[in-house]
Amino acid sequence: MGYKYSIVDDENDKVLGFCNEVEIQNVNDECFSKLNLRGFILTREFMEIPTIKFSNFRLNVLSKDGKVLGGYNFFPNKAIKITPMDTSEDKSIEIIGGFSIYPVPFAFEVWERLRENPNELGQWKNCSLEEKQAWLQVLRLRSRKNLTDRDDEVITIDGDLILDVETFFIAIGEAINGPFGYYGAGLDGINDCLCGGFGLTPPFTLEWMNFHRSFGNDLLNNLNFVSELLNILTSRGCDVHLMSSTNGNYS
Repeated sequence: MGYKYSIVDDENDKVLGFCNEVEIQNVNDECFSKLNLRGFILTREFMEIPTIKFSNFRLNVLSKDGKVLGGYNFFPNKAIKITPMDTSEDKSIEIIGGFSIYPVPFAFEVWERLRENPNELGQWKNCSLEEKQAWLQVLRLRSRKNLTDRDDEVITIDGDLILDVETFFIAIGEAINGPFGYYGAGLDGINDCLCGGFGLTPPFTLEWMNFHRSFGNDLLNNLNFVSELLNILTSRGCDVHLMSSTNGNYS
C-alpha cells in the first residue's frame, strides 16, 4: 500500500518523506497548530544525511498510485532539525506552526474519499453542511491539470439535491467536470471559472430541474444568491432554464 501523504520542502521542492497519518491540534489560543506526522519516513536521499534541516513545507495528499491530489502549505514557527534516527513507522514528528489555509473539519475525510473512490459520482449527497464545506475546500485545493474548455453544452442540476449554497457549487462542479469537479465555490469563484481554464466557457445552457424545491423549500431566503448567480451567468452569455419536473421552464 502506498503512502497517503508526502512532505515537500518549499525551498527546493524535494520530497523529504512520507507518512500515512496526520493529526492537527490547536495550541496557544489557536494562534498556532501542532501538526503530528505519525510514522514519518524519510526518503532514501535524506536517510543518508546526518541532520536534515528545513522550514516551510507542503503537506501533500497522495492518490493510491502516489500522485499528488492536493494539499496544504505549513509554516513552522522555527526551523526544523531531525535525524534519520528520529523517524520510523512507530514514531511521530511534531511540528508547531501555521497553515496558509487551515484544514476545516472533515477535510481529511473528503480527501480520503477522493483517494479511495475518485470516479464515483454523488458521494456528497448525504453529507452534512459542515462536510460539504470541507468538500468545497478540497475541490479548491485539489491539483488540477489545465482543462480543455468546451462550450455550447447543456448542463443539468437537480434542485431536489440542492439544499444549500454549498450543494449548488458541488453539484455544478460535478455536472461540468465529473466526480470531484470544481467550478467555483462562491459567486466570485464561478465568475472566474467563466473566464476559462475550468472545463467550460460560455455560451452554455444550465437546466436547473426542480428549481422550486431547491434549498429544502427555503428558496425565499436564498433569492439574493439566486439573483446574483443568474445575473453573473446571463451577463456572460449563458442561458439558464429554471424548470419544474412537470411544467417545463419557469423562466
